[in-house]
Parts: sequence; C-alpha cells; structure tokens
Amino acid sequence: MSRKNKNKKGNSQFPSSPAAVAAPVVGKSKEFDPRWKIAGAAARVIVGLVFLVSGIQKSFAAPEAFAAIIEQYRLLPPQYILKFATVMPWLEVAVGLAMVLGYSSRIAAQVSSGFFFMFLFALGSTLYRGITLENCGCFGGGIHLTQGQAMGLDIFLLCLSYCAYRFGSAYAPLDAWIEREA
Repeated sequence: MSRKNKNKKGNSQFPSSPAAVAAPVVGKSKEFDPRWKIAGAAARVIVGLVFLVSGIQKSFAAPEAFAAIIEQYRLLPPQYILKFATVMPWLEVAVGLAMVLGYSSRIAAQVSSGFFFMFLFALGSTLYRGITLENCGCFGGGIHLTQGQAMGLDIFLLCLSYCAYRFGSAYAPLDAWIEREA
C-alpha cells in the first residue's frame, strides 16, 4: 500500500470517526434499528386487522354468497367451491388473530404472504382471461373493490407482510410471553 493511501482519510482499515467504530457492519448483524422493529410490529397488526375484518365479514354471511363470488373466478372445480368458501374465512380469522396477538408471528406472516400470492394469482388470472368481476370477494359483501384496486391492496399488504416477517416479531406479545414462560 502506498504512503498516499495510508494517510488518506476514510481508509477502510482505520475508521475516521468514533461513530463508524460503533456502527455495525451492514449485513453482518442481526440487530435492527428500533424504528424498523416498531414498523414491523405496526405492519403485523395492520395485516392482522385486515384479515380479521375480511374473515369476520365473510364468516358471518352465508357461505353460498362467498361461493358465488369464488365461482366467478372459474379456478376451482364446482364440488370444491362451497367447501373453500366455508373454510377460507375462518383461516383468515385465525391468521388475523395470530398476527394481531403476535402468536407465531413469523409463521403467520409467511401464511399471510402465501394468501396474498394466491389472491394475486386469482385476480391476475381473471384479468388475463378477460373475466370482469363485480366484486373481488376480498371483504365478502361488505366492501366492493375492482380487480385493479384489489391487486393494489394485495401488493401493499404483501409488502407489509414481508415487513412483519422481517421485523415484526420483535414486539410480538404472545411470542414474548411464551418464550418467557419456557
């Protein structure tokens, strides 16, 4: 190494400030800025509340109403549509509760991401096949979204699910309580 490079300020061998010494190397540390932990917890709760609202609205309605919406997608065989319409709202409620309460928060975030990928595939396939939906079925009969609006919402919630997966377990009340009791 030349004498010129040794004396140059900001040389990677010798940090130029005390803050640079204390700062963790990017990509090497598992610790995150506390603001990311708060954002992850907020994302987890928001996604959980959306699933709770969606699942509760569909679970208290007749499954045949949700089945009629699912039938418009033309993705499932007719014999499975009513079964799917009966089970899916309760799965949404379960994932929503897990997300809001912070129970197995990383697994719940993964499941919610899987749901959003499924929703995006279903909506995208209707657009590709030229099927126009009057109601996407996202919130049962409560809120009617167009296919584009529903896809935009699903992409946004998918990003929040990733944030919840990556950072949201820091302030997960049930996970922390279970770890403390163990």
